[in-house]
Amino acid sequence: MTAPKASATGPTLAQRQAKWISELEYEAIPVDVRERARLLLLDFLGVARRGATLPQVEPARALLADLDTAPQATIIGGGGKAAAAYAAYANGTYGHSCEYDDGHMDCGHAGVCVIPTVLALAERKGSSGKDIIVAIVAGYQAMIYSMGPINRVTLDIGWHGMKVGGVFGAAAGAAKILGLSELQIANALAIAGSDSSGTMEYDQSGGEVKRFHAGIATRSGLQAAVLAGAGLTGPLTIFEGLRGIHRLFSERGTVDVERFWDGSWHIVNTFVKLYPMVGTVHAALDALGMVLDRNPAGADDIAEIEVGLVDWAVPHGAAIVHPHDMLSAQFSLAHACALRVIRGQVAIADLADPVIRSDAQINAFAEKVKPVAIDVPDGAEQLFGQVTVRFTDGQTETVLQHAPRGHPKNPATGEDIKVKFREVVSGLLDEETVETFIATIENLEQHENASGLIAQLG
Repeated sequence: MTAPKASATGPTLAQRQAKWISELEYEAIPVDVRERARLLLLDFLGVARRGATLPQVEPARALLADLDTAPQATIIGGGGKAAAAYAAYANGTYGHSCEYDDGHMDCGHAGVCVIPTVLALAERKGSSGKDIIVAIVAGYQAMIYSMGPINRVTLDIGWHGMKVGGVFGAAAGAAKILGLSELQIANALAIAGSDSSGTMEYDQSGGEVKRFHAGIATRSGLQAAVLAGAGLTGPLTIFEGLRGIHRLFSERGTVDVERFWDGSWHIVNTFVKLYPMVGTVHAALDALGMVLDRNPAGADDIAEIEVGLVDWAVPHGAAIVHPHDMLSAQFSLAHACALRVIRGQVAIADLADPVIRSDAQINAFAEKVKPVAIDVPDGAEQLFGQVTVRFTDGQTETVLQHAPRGHPKNPATGEDIKVKFREVVSGLLDEETVETFIATIENLEQHENASGLIAQLG
């Protein structure tokens, strides 16, 4: 079975989406799509639980303490409760704080915008496991319908696709949980458009505000749905209108909306990260690992590492050589390669450690990493990585990774995602709690009231 298709004429894109969202039912979602939604839910919750422990999210806690909102929904990591919009804000921020959350080539990071929104409202409402799955699927689909036509061009001109499009995914997921009417859903999307923005200057010079882009999108999208339910209206031409999102962010160029209405369930094409790094460097790290597995070498044995990337990935992941905070470390191909060679891994703890970031040996080795823009090789994906290691003894080895592990063309298995979950919550939860929680997610649809998911993670 495929996702329902929409007519190419007549209603606006907001109205088309609203019709699809309002009519979506659990039984219409294929089994493999439901499974994908459950696994992405598990992945988000594990990463967010770890993210809640990181220092860069402390400002989010300070904001919530200052606001002192109504205790409607749980904040992950023992953070108490807040109003649904602000619980979603905190949990979305925590989920994005590790640079380990899922991604999609057509919209950026959907999970950290959609899932915390859905969970916060589901807790407030006492929604079932089936309701949660449906709302997650609806949110991912809407984020790609909304953002897909302009995602690449926003990257080219410096707008953060997840921040621009996240409000729509959050609004759609919220609207589905709230049971809004078709017209109200269209208005929720239209209202959300007023908060559709956010630059990517962080990938040039760092800045932890990037972590908060997810939280801001969740809060804005959730509030847009609540406002629509209360009767507020928005411009239903928010996407294709003269001053609509697609025209503004595409520099008034033409966009292809219809290719996203091909009957696909877009959630299945989500990229699950297996390194806590910007997605553009994952294939290169895979390829470097393959070289080192065959030719174990230390820093003194390597003269240079040349990394071939698609042209747009060089400024988005390879521009920073010497990071000064965790965010810039996670957007530094050079730093990650140095960690892989010298420490044998690219781990959250190392990326977060200022002592390691300032280590003279790591910084010296980072200078040996040379990113270059090359054409996408035949059969490769946009997120390919080609690594050439030049050893000091004169030997050279080149490895091309066509698609990174976790990419839809090199997908993470269900077991991969469970292993990742166990890894990110290690030391935070005991083994029995971890395995019980995995089983809860695997059997989510059997729960008539699944509102306590976040509370189970402490």
